[in-house]
Formats: sequence, C-alpha cells, structure tokens
Amino acid sequence: MNRFALGLALCLTCVLAVPVQTLAQRPAPAAPQASPTPSPSEFHDPAMSFTAPPEFYRVPLAVHDPAQFDQSTVVAAWVANPGKREQLTITITMENHDGTLDGFEMVSENEARDSGDVFFKKHQAATLTNGMPAYWEEMTMGSGFDTLKRFEYVWADGMRGVLLAITGRYGVLDEPAAKKALANAAGVAYPKNRY
Repeated sequence: MNRFALGLALCLTCVLAVPVQTLAQRPAPAAPQASPTPSPSEFHDPAMSFTAPPEFYRVPLAVHDPAQFDQSTVVAAWVANPGKREQLTITITMENHDGTLDGFEMVSENEARDSGDVFFKKHQAATLTNGMPAYWEEMTMGSGFDTLKRFEYVWADGMRGVLLAITGRYGVLDEPAAKKALANAAGVAYPKNRY
C-alpha cells in the first residue's frame, strides 16, 4: 500500500508540476498601452469632429456633457495670434435642439441679433466635409474700430444645434481664409440610444 500511495503522490506531483512550470515560463502580460493623447487641435464627441489648423492654440475649457445644455455653451475654442490685431478665434458652441436645421438656424440668428449690433451679410445652404447639411453664414458685429467679421457653419444633429465659427477683426479675416480654417469639420446625427 505504501508503494501505491508513493506512486500516486509522485504521479500527482508530476501532473501538477508541469502546468505550474509552464505558467512560470510564460512571459508576464504586457502592460496595457495608454491611449494616445488627443491632439490639442482636435475636438471629438459622439456626433462631430473638428481639427483646427496648426497655427491655432487650444483654449482650455471645462469638459461638458455632450448631450445636456441649459443654454448656448462654448465647448471648445482655439486662438491664433493671441493679443494681436490679427487675432483669430475658432469656437464650437452647442445648445439643446431636437428640431430641424432651419429651426436651429433661425434660433441662432435671433440670438446673435439680440446680443448686439449684428449684420448678416450671407446665409446659404452648405454641407460639412462628410455631407452633413449645414448653413454657411457671414456676419459683421460691432461698429467702428471694434468691428469684427464672423463666419460660421450652423447645423443640427437631432439632439443639439452646433455653431462652428471663426471670428477676427474686419479686414483681417475674409471668406476664403475662414472656409479653409473651418474645412475639417464633420457631423452626423447624434446617436441618442448609445449615450
């Protein structure tokens, strides 16, 4: 009986030792790779993306829930030539809007008019780079030496209204430069059931 018990113990030791030895020979799993740091020139959320030109610097803003807005809110901003006469500012502004593009365009235009001395020069149907319907608008704000030009894309994604705008002093910013600076914008219908 002792021989039998000794043989059984020896067999169990061999059977159990092989997996333990195999485990000991496996290399340790690689540490998970950190996700790449997003570029400061990029903005992404569930329904849009935008990349600012390289000469623009990101303005730090608090992170905002992409689906809940109590009022019109700037969610991202960039500036070029800060503090100079040639300063240009790009902003992404969002607010709750579950209606049509035409409805949001009317609301945003009325909000702009209510904010002060604003003249809308151009208002035309357009599309973002991926075909999302939008409006392209040109306006002049203020008067005298403080007059600013603003160009913007306006669109609605089914949950929010979005304004992507560039603003600069009158005479510094023109339409071709504005379209070039805002060219890397894309939008889709907001994925309501995923967030």
